[in-house]
Amino acid sequence: MRKLTSEICGEERDLVATFAASIEIAEKVGDPLLITREAAIETVMLGGGIPYSPKWRFTVSNVPKVIHIGLKAAGENVKLSEVQEWAFEVGFPEAQRIAAEYIALITRPKPEESTGEAEDSDTGE
Repeated sequence: MRKLTSEICGEERDLVATFAASIEIAEKVGDPLLITREAAIETVMLGGGIPYSPKWRFTVSNVPKVIHIGLKAAGENVKLSEVQEWAFEVGFPEAQRIAAEYIALITRPKPEESTGEAEDSDTGE
C-alpha cells in the first residue's frame, strides 16, 4: 500500500493511493495523469523561460477535495468541510503541496520492494 503521511486537521494522517481514489479524483477534480503531465510541462517550460498556461491548475476549491479523497481512501473519518477549513487555516500553498504530493504518489509507479536477496551477481562461476 502506498501512502503519504502529513499533518492534516491537527493530526498526523495518511492519504492512501488506490485505484478507486484515482477514479474519484478524475471524476470530481481532474484526471491525475493530466494533472501530472501539466505540472511537468509547466516546470520544463518555465525553467526554460517560456511562458506556459497549463490546461489544469490547483485551486482553492479542488485542493481540499484531493486531500479529502486521499483521507477517505485511508479510512479516515473527516468531513470535506473540515479539510476545507484546515486548508484555509494552514494556508493554501501548504495544502497544495500535500495535494500535489498525493497526486504524484498516485501516478508514479509503485517502488519495487527489496527481497533482501542479492541481485544476480557476476561471480564468474
